[in-house]
Amino acid sequence: MLPVLFHVVLPAGWGKPIAVVVALLLLAGRAVAWLLRARRDGERVSLLDALRADVGLAAGLALALVALFGGGLLDREVRLPLHSYGLLIATAFLVGIWLAQREARRRGQDAERTADLAFWILVAALVGSRVYFILVNWGDYFGAGRFLVDTPFGRIPRLLAVWEGGLVFYGGFIGAVLAALWYMRRHGMPFLAHADSMIPSVAFGHFLGRLGCFAAGCCWGSVAHDHLPWAARFPPGSLAYQTFSGREDPSRFLALGGATTLPLHPTQLYEAFGELGLFLVLVLLVRPRKRFHGQVLASWLLLYAVLRTFVEVFRGDVERGVFAGLGAGQWTSFLIFAAGLLVWVLGRRGRPSLGPAAGLA
Repeated sequence: MLPVLFHVVLPAGWGKPIAVVVALLLLAGRAVAWLLRARRDGERVSLLDALRADVGLAAGLALALVALFGGGLLDREVRLPLHSYGLLIATAFLVGIWLAQREARRRGQDAERTADLAFWILVAALVGSRVYFILVNWGDYFGAGRFLVDTPFGRIPRLLAVWEGGLVFYGGFIGAVLAALWYMRRHGMPFLAHADSMIPSVAFGHFLGRLGCFAAGCCWGSVAHDHLPWAARFPPGSLAYQTFSGREDPSRFLALGGATTLPLHPTQLYEAFGELGLFLVLVLLVRPRKRFHGQVLASWLLLYAVLRTFVEVFRGDVERGVFAGLGAGQWTSFLIFAAGLLVWVLGRRGRPSLGPAAGLA
């Protein structure tokens, strides 16, 4: 468990210029990629047209810069921590995009369009995962004295403090699906066929993401038996320890002397290696025997819902939301399982004659 890998030191006055340059590079990179793709497809467009196409992204970056760097907050030296969680989440998205593009090429789909779709999925997933967590923890973000949080940049809205945890996978998945539906409809891309190409990437990316959760000490499990050989004890720098310290009776969750938490079920690893297993099932068993579009997606929806329901039994972070005795993740799993059944039925009805060779096309 290593929540922070190391610190990056920004000399006094360097923070704002670096932030602006990074934002401009991101915007320019997307605009150039859009321009190259449009010209490859025979469209007559200019770089200005490409920049206009990213006006929404530019507005979002501007708001982020105002929120994080406004008011002279970076006029002093700042030590920025490189969090294991953030690094693994970023790696998960990069690996996921690479896997999705590789499968798209294998199936004769537009790999560049897939990469563009992946960008919007990334944005929607981050927003959706944050919104889901905030909705089930409303008081922690809008209660008295809870709206702002201290950071190396000064006080910022707690809504933006994603390094504290609070990115829920189901919320991100729902946001990603909505973005994918919008994008594919706009560009005439068959949803089920492309979803089959991309969903194994989600499984593998989630595997990496849950390793990040373990490193940060979020999404922790309930107190385990002392003799459980794989039980995890989280140090003071972890989110689990910090949360337990703030509860009414922290001695129920912290080891004698307060050096670590009590032994906990490493639910992050349960889900991480469960998702790795699902990834292997999808690419080695389901995809080669695919009979209809949507089969790979439906298989993941059904299997992941079962996996998540099982893992939720051992979760101990009640902050994620508990309703009628069941965690928010369990209730959402029931809906995801129902969605998997629906996709399976619709996929079979929509293309019942798809033969084995189509799964390898």
